[in-house]
Parts: sequence; C-alpha cells; structure tokens
Amino acid sequence: MRLEHFCDMEFRYDTAGFAVLAAFGGAEAQGYGVGTGTVTGDRLAGTIRWSNTPRRRSDGVLLPDTDGIIETSDGARVFFSMRGYSLAKETPVRRVLLSSITFAADDERYAWLNTAFGVQEGEVDLGQGLIKASTFLCRPGLESEE
Repeated sequence: MRLEHFCDMEFRYDTAGFAVLAAFGGAEAQGYGVGTGTVTGDRLAGTIRWSNTPRRRSDGVLLPDTDGIIETSDGARVFFSMRGYSLAKETPVRRVLLSSITFAADDERYAWLNTAFGVQEGEVDLGQGLIKASTFLCRPGLESEE
C-alpha cells in the first residue's frame, strides 16, 4: 500500500464550541460539536458542514465520530465519515488527530470516491475550536496473481 496526499481539511467548531459531558461520573464521557470548514485539494475543494460526537475513554483518548457534507466548488455534494483517535499533545486541549475517512458521492464526477479509503493526520486545538488535517488516500500496492 502507498499513501498519496489528497487534500487538506480545516474544521472549525461553531460559536457554541465543543462540549463534553461525563453524565455518569468517572473519566468516560460523550462529546458533541458542530461546525463548518474547508477542503483544499486538486481533486476535491469546497466547504464543509459537519458534526462530531466523540466518546472520551477513561485514559483521556477521544474517539472522533465525525460525519459531514462537502459542497464542492463545482456544485457537487460529497458525504464523508471520519473515525479515529484524538490524543493529548502538550495539554488535553491540544491534541493529535489520527483517523480514517471514507466518502460517498452521487455525482458521477466524484463517484470514484465511493471506493476510496483515506487516512488523516492532523492537529486539534479545542481552545481555538480548530482542527487541521492532511488527508491521504490509500492506494493498493499488491497486484493480483493470475
């Protein structure tokens, strides 16, 4: 498998920010946030609307559960779904993002994304309400044997 840089994504929480609720005591918790953002790349560019409902484990790791819509600069809409880890960096507010990302598109110009699998690496600043991630597509490296 080889990784190919695909696009950069920037997510910004809306004015309500990001909330974490530990309803049952202890360190386990549920988070919630919504926002907007941008996608910048040669093959995919546009604006994002998204929501995130991560779970916080007792060890402090956040498990992003993010879904959203990309409205491309050429008028198409592409759904995306991200899952992964958000790990504390210097403080619990500054974090490293490692995630997978998949897409779904009904516009034939973007139908190739329906079978694309990507990975992301990024930085999260919960204090600023900002997430920046580089997205890479996983390209098969194995050739079929006949």
